[in-house]
Amino acid sequence: MILSEKIMELRKRNGLSQEEFGAEIGVSRQAVSKWEMAQSTPDFNKIMAISEFFGVPTDFLLKDEYDLAFLEKKEPVHGSMKESSDDKEDHGSSEKKMIDLPEINAYLDMKKNAAKNFVAAIFLFWISPFAGIYFSYRNEALIPAGVVIELIILCISAVILIITLWKLSKYGYLFKEGTELAYGVRGVVEEYARKFERGFLLGIIIGVISLISFVVPMVAVSAFTDAGEAAMIIAAYIMLLLFAFGSSCITYVLTINHGYKKVLKIR
Repeated sequence: MILSEKIMELRKRNGLSQEEFGAEIGVSRQAVSKWEMAQSTPDFNKIMAISEFFGVPTDFLLKDEYDLAFLEKKEPVHGSMKESSDDKEDHGSSEKKMIDLPEINAYLDMKKNAAKNFVAAIFLFWISPFAGIYFSYRNEALIPAGVVIELIILCISAVILIITLWKLSKYGYLFKEGTELAYGVRGVVEEYARKFERGFLLGIIIGVISLISFVVPMVAVSAFTDAGEAAMIIAAYIMLLLFAFGSSCITYVLTINHGYKKVLKIR
């Protein structure tokens, strides 16, 4: 159970409106609304205020694995839970590096930028033969020039991929053993992922349709027209663009979705 759900449930159990609850702990109704919608998280001082106001342990608020049933199993003492000896041992056995929301947002923003860069690299890859195809149609003597242009475009595509992967590698520390998401972060990322589900599904559907239909232009030109080589070249261009578009759609949404899944694998 995430922090936003716990705040909402505790407020409702105590018969408070968002405005009344906000007044008790010194924030606006809008701030409470954002907490409960997982659009933002209260800072540590507000967590302490919420814990004291409702008489619940801070551990209950901060740890997603605790739900309301947890409160019935523990007896609060002065607004906090009695720690068992096992809990104390766990707290002292190892220190976790806490990953807060700004760090996660920076990583997810980088994944979105990476998705755009991957799309650019894919399009460059698939349009790289354009010059060679055109030159071979206009004048066979120009074919070497087309090959050179194609190689240049492929090199640009490769450079984009390398730089993008290098930038992503800077966030590798987030996923090393010993890291842990700060309170409320998991809930926020889960909300991001839920909001992205529709876009993810749409991107996959559009991409698959484009990949399936990319052969249509060539089939149409071959079967229904008597056009010459120029029409075949145009059809080939359209085929490459359709394939580039389809593969780009799928790559874009998979890259962003992978970012959410990877973050949610952090403890």
